[in-house]
Amino acid sequence: MTQADHALASQPAADLDGCRLEVGTGDVLVPLIAFAASAAVLAYGVSAIASLPVFMLLHLAVLIIPAAFLRRRIDTGGELTVPLLLLTVTFVSGPVGALGCAVMALALWCRSPSPIRLRHWYDYIAGVVARRRVTRIYDEIVSGRLPSDPAATVPRFGPILQAASVEEQQRVLGVIGRRYHADFRAALRKAMRNRNGFIRAQAAAVASRLDAAEKNRLWSADAGAEADAPLSAAPGGSENAR
Repeated sequence: MTQADHALASQPAADLDGCRLEVGTGDVLVPLIAFAASAAVLAYGVSAIASLPVFMLLHLAVLIIPAAFLRRRIDTGGELTVPLLLLTVTFVSGPVGALGCAVMALALWCRSPSPIRLRHWYDYIAGVVARRRVTRIYDEIVSGRLPSDPAATVPRFGPILQAASVEEQQRVLGVIGRRYHADFRAALRKAMRNRNGFIRAQAAAVASRLDAAEKNRLWSADAGAEADAPLSAAPGGSENAR
């Protein structure tokens, strides 16, 4: 497990509340004011009396609004996302950027995204793949970095193949097929006698991939179990056998 995984897993929920994006009425009103001023400058720019130097000066004058807004937020230690975005988009695209910033601020004000959602989005655009805890434990077990615990309880394959859902039974057969061991022989025989045809077919597919010696042991044990079943089921079978 990397240090980044430890940091993500150990970060408490209380710390995430401080990462919430705070958007207020000022974040909506100031972009609307900047939009109105920039739209007036654009209207002057397309008029017949417009000149390029005056238009550029007026455009730079409009930027005083988001710049003052950003300066005030810096002095008060507030959220800088909307002011900085407003200054950038107004400088680049004029009234269109200011209006888009106002719409975005209004959407964030009405429905503020949760810190967990924001962190997931940041990780996504940064290329950080957050693995689940079960996946990390499995990778550590496979790589040998996680010591085994002999006292740990594990689910038995036999009861799962008898009473669990079809999906869980198929998962058990998948484990048996990928990591077959002689200890799985009894569980594989039970799966080949399962009442569900899909489970029997998957168990037969697993058995077909075994080597010849293991197939002989599987079939011989299977035949021996079938021969002993009628004898033990008959009344007084054990006395007659004697």
